[in-house]
Amino acid sequence: MTLAGEAVRQGIARAAEASESAEVFLVRIVRGMTADLERSDYREGCPIATTALETSAQSEVLGAATRTAFQKWENEIKRGLERFGMTAAEANLFATIVLSQVEGALLLARTYRDPTPLHRAEQALKLLLTSSK
Repeated sequence: MTLAGEAVRQGIARAAEASESAEVFLVRIVRGMTADLERSDYREGCPIATTALETSAQSEVLGAATRTAFQKWENEIKRGLERFGMTAAEANLFATIVLSQVEGALLLARTYRDPTPLHRAEQALKLLLTSSK
């Protein structure tokens, strides 16, 4: 689980480095997760979510591991958004929104076996970003 969590964190960091704007950064995150889900034929969504939902309440070790993974992802998204000019407070808020939106969309896309929820999440994040300017 730690390796999978770190791989996602690194992917988010790479997306920020390869992007020229906050919008491109967020699109890269969503499209990367969409591609991973489709590549697995909808068998593998978030590498942390199932453990977080099913076992973290029963094990403090697993609970701590899943919290740490999600916190690292959220912090990496925050850093990326700050890189594109958001204040720390704005980036903190947006990072939570982005992570929540993508995680929910991954769950729906995997359940539906259809990437449409992720496409809609991408559109929603773009709208939110545009309306915050």
